[in-house]
Amino acid sequence: MMTGSETNMVIGTQWGNEGKGRIVDFIANRSDVVVRCQGSSNGGRTIFACGEKYRISYLPSGIHHDGKNCLICGGVTLDLERVSEEIAMLKEAGVLKARLTISKSCHLILDYHKKLDVLDGRILGHERNRTMVEQGFGHCCSDKYRRMGIRAADLLYPDILHDKIKENLKVKNEYFTNIYGEKPLDPDELYSKCLRLGERLIPYIGTTEEIVESAVSKNLGILFEVCDGALNDVDRGIYPYVMPITSISAAALAGTGLRWNSPMRIIGVAKAYLTRNDSGPFVTEEASAVTAFIRNRGKEFTGVSMEPMRLGWLDLPALKYAIKENGVHALALTKLDVLTGVDELKICTGYNVDGEEKKLLDMTGRDAWEATPVYRTFKGWEEELSLYNDFKTLPAEAQEYINFIEEETGLPVIWVGVGSDWGKAILIRR
Repeated sequence: MMTGSETNMVIGTQWGNEGKGRIVDFIANRSDVVVRCQGSSNGGRTIFACGEKYRISYLPSGIHHDGKNCLICGGVTLDLERVSEEIAMLKEAGVLKARLTISKSCHLILDYHKKLDVLDGRILGHERNRTMVEQGFGHCCSDKYRRMGIRAADLLYPDILHDKIKENLKVKNEYFTNIYGEKPLDPDELYSKCLRLGERLIPYIGTTEEIVESAVSKNLGILFEVCDGALNDVDRGIYPYVMPITSISAAALAGTGLRWNSPMRIIGVAKAYLTRNDSGPFVTEEASAVTAFIRNRGKEFTGVSMEPMRLGWLDLPALKYAIKENGVHALALTKLDVLTGVDELKICTGYNVDGEEKKLLDMTGRDAWEATPVYRTFKGWEEELSLYNDFKTLPAEAQEYINFIEEETGLPVIWVGVGSDWGKAILIRR
């Protein structure tokens, strides 16, 4: 049972793309404050407002609801161009109804970060370089820790902003001209662009940490959205096939100033199968007619080019690792309906590494490349799950699949996605 006075965090337990937006939207409707605490434009989701769909990357779920406080906190790295476009789009459509506050501490992705993504990608390849398809995310994070970053607060002080841009481009233009043979960027042009785009953000820039602290003290319902997945965490994932962010629950503390002893329920989201969209290790990956069927049924394609995502069976040891690292209290299982029509389903329960069965991979070694999965098989079902609205009436095979996940992880599955239409889910009261 979810009430309006509790604090929830929704976190991905795989490699991102778990379908977190559905459960986030469900809880956002029951929360007073909705918080983006880390990440970048990789936190994309779709919201439904006034009968229309809107694709957003930065604005929190709940942004289209009157009376909500929606926060973008300091752990979020903002693409200045994209976030200003999102604000303008929702304002023009009349659906930006919540009180939006953007932290002064948010670092800004600017044109030179994106240009460096393109140029580095030519040499290293975009997969290995983790350039996030030329979005500038990694280079902005690098500048943050080199103490060269430009933050939302700088938009409030044009003279400081201008000086920082000039100083940064002295370094970046050396890269462009002497290393890559490209034309330098004009600091005055970039400054003018930042001022123009920044005008849309300035009314919303504030101190998000104080709002979070006040909401906790008043026992308001708070929802923390964590983007990406725990297996992509820069410290806890399989390096270097990770994102340049903390994508585990600890991000809420660092990104928002939340105290470590604040009570919170952490809901881990997992697909009923597994997908990945980079070239890192993937023990349960399969390339078969069955996984092709699941990919097409689940629409598992990525990006504008609609490239097929890598796909495999649910990996329980990896899921349990993510549960442990995040302190997860309950699970949400998405896209169970996609498995309808598959005669035999598999769940990985362990790994075989050099003839030895292991329950956990060495995340810093070569196990992940050399391991083969140990499977438990299950009989599939033929019924369309979108026709069901109660766990107890689901096909026995689907119930067995869910029950096995609960038994192995020791956690309740409280929410199950059973259809592609918004709202097609079963809330299981435990």
